[in-house]
Amino acid sequence: MLAFWAVVAVLVAIALVLLLPPLLKKRDTSGVVARKDLTVTVYQDQYNELENDLNNGTISQEQYDQAKIDLEKNLLEDVGKASRQDEAENAGGDTSQLANRISAAFIFLAVPVLTVSLYNLWGGGIEAIAPESIPEEERLAKQQHNQKESIQAMLAQLEERLRVDPNDGEGWFMLAKSYQFLKRYDDAVKAYAQTLPLGGNQSADVLSAYADAIAMASNRTLTEEAVNVLKQALQIDPRHIKSLWLVGTAAYQQQNYNEALKYWERLYVVLEPGSDDANQIAMNIGEVRSLLGMPPMSESQMSSVTQAPEPVESDARIQGTVSLSGEIASQASPEDIVFVFARAASGPRMPLAIIRKQVKDIPFDFTLDDSLAMNPSMKLSSVPQVIVGARISKTGNAMPQPGDLEGITAALNVSANDPVSLVINKIIQ
Repeated sequence: MLAFWAVVAVLVAIALVLLLPPLLKKRDTSGVVARKDLTVTVYQDQYNELENDLNNGTISQEQYDQAKIDLEKNLLEDVGKASRQDEAENAGGDTSQLANRISAAFIFLAVPVLTVSLYNLWGGGIEAIAPESIPEEERLAKQQHNQKESIQAMLAQLEERLRVDPNDGEGWFMLAKSYQFLKRYDDAVKAYAQTLPLGGNQSADVLSAYADAIAMASNRTLTEEAVNVLKQALQIDPRHIKSLWLVGTAAYQQQNYNEALKYWERLYVVLEPGSDDANQIAMNIGEVRSLLGMPPMSESQMSSVTQAPEPVESDARIQGTVSLSGEIASQASPEDIVFVFARAASGPRMPLAIIRKQVKDIPFDFTLDDSLAMNPSMKLSSVPQVIVGARISKTGNAMPQPGDLEGITAALNVSANDPVSLVINKIIQ
């Protein structure tokens, strides 16, 4: 902090050094000729010329005498005027010098004061210089406030985008999560509902978040509607942690202890052994067994709890070949990245499976299956139809960018297992 203010002081001093000298410098009048002296000199020259004209016989004595009288009369008048002007200028110079000194004093005081004031107004203030000096609660409150403002700005853009494209499932999911963060639970429920026909009903993560929003909007109560949504999530992913936890909690709140025990035992075996969550669920299981009149479980019994059913391995896969059209081949470089992906024919545009190659590998064969899923709950086998594409990214970004090269198929049945010929033949505008 001291280093910061030392730098500020040096910069202020430099500013004052540049601003003050011109104002404090006394005006140099040593080389300035007074108007009175200049007037006398001019008339002296005229008198000398008059003398020369008389000596040369150019004018008569009578003319000389008259001209000399006129010259002396004019001299007296002009010298008087010049003297008055000189006095006025000298007085004005003194006044100007005083004004300059007042301005210099004002600048000397104002620059440091304004520097500090403007920094506090527009700069980071004390938080930017020494964040550790701000109380933790105040710092966290301001951080949360800034985060909310950022989300609200993003929210406005997202809402506008969804008005233009209401079929963007990922956009609706992001909007719902944002509403949930801002505690706008009714709006979150509506936004989650929009994701369901767009592929959200195939994602355990989306469904569990939807159920959570329903509960929060219902005064933090796991309603029958919320439980039904959670059970739908467990049909997609029987080992989904959040869904198992919440369904067990709902059963416990309804005093359906057998049901709570069933779900919490399934949850216990998928949690990391020894973790805080595993220890908490073990305590819950012990409490429920006590309420049911059952003896506590030993460690060996806990370790032999029936495992949650493993998801059935799927043979869903898409196989094919990628090639590059000669008409646009010159637009690609050998080191450019090639993404081959499959996404749901309807619903979120997030890839269900994706692989990465380079242009120098073209042509090449590919296989997309559940092992290449980016999200365990959004896999190739979770949808009936997919669109398969190959895109050459000029930036290496997985999201489409103008200038990328792409080839896309029509909707394909996942179960068909027919070879796919992917030709990259167009430029994204």
